Amino acid sequence: MRALPLLLMSTILAWGQAPPAQAGASASLEQLEEAALAFAQTSASALGGTYHFKVAQAPRMPALPPGHLTFEGAYLSKQDPVGHFFVVVTVKRNRARAAMARVDLDGSWVGQLLRAKQDLARKTDLTMDLLEAAPFEGVPPDGALTTLPPCQRLRAPLAEGHVLTRADLEPIPLVKSGERVRLTATSDTLTIALDTTARSRGGLGDRVRLESPGSRRIVTAVVTGPGEARLEN
Repeated sequence: MRALPLLLMSTILAWGQAPPAQAGASASLEQLEEAALAFAQTSASALGGTYHFKVAQAPRMPALPPGHLTFEGAYLSKQDPVGHFFVVVTVKRNRARAAMARVDLDGSWVGQLLRAKQDLARKTDLTMDLLEAAPFEGVPPDGALTTLPPCQRLRAPLAEGHVLTRADLEPIPLVKSGERVRLTATSDTLTIALDTTARSRGGLGDRVRLESPGSRRIVTAVVTGPGEARLEN
C-alpha cells in the first residue's frame, strides 16, 4: 500500500518541476530570436530606407548543459536583408562561446524608388523630369534605384510605371572614337593639357584609350566631361 503514495508523490513532484524547464527553454528561444532581429536591424540601418523583419520559423536551440546563456548576432546570409534570409547567432554559456544557432527571417524594405512617369524610348537621356519617386514596401527588384546617377541613358525602352534599376541604364557617351579629347595631366603643382584623339568611347568615369599627337602613343585616361579626360597618376 505504501507504493501508491510514493508513486503519487513522485508524479506531483515531476509536474511541479516541468513548467520551470519549459519556461526556461521558451525564454532562451525568445532571447535567440530577439538577438537575431536586433542584429538584422543594426546591419540594415546603414543601407538607407526602413527595414521590417519577422521570424519566418521557430529556431532550434542547441542542446547545452545548464548555465547562464547569452546571444550575439554574428552575420547575415544576405548583404541586402530582404525576402527570406537567416542570421547566425553565437550562443554563449557562462560567457564562453558554446554553440552557433540559425534564425530564419523575412525582411521587407520601405522607402521610395524611382519609376518612369511615361513610356520612354531606348537611348533616352534620363533626367528627373522623366521620373518620379514612388512609395514602395516589400522586396525591391534587383538593383532598384532611389537616386538617379549622373549622365545615364536607357539601355532599352521603359514602360510607364516601371521601377528603374541599374540594369536599365548605360552611360551617355561623352567621348566617341575619332573625336578630339582634351587630356589633362597633373603632377604635384604642375598641370599639363593637350589635345588627343579618342580611340575608344566612354561615359563619365569610364576609361578610354587616347592617342597623343605626333607620337601615336596610346594612353588610358578617365572621362571627366564631354570631350575631356584626366590622366591617372
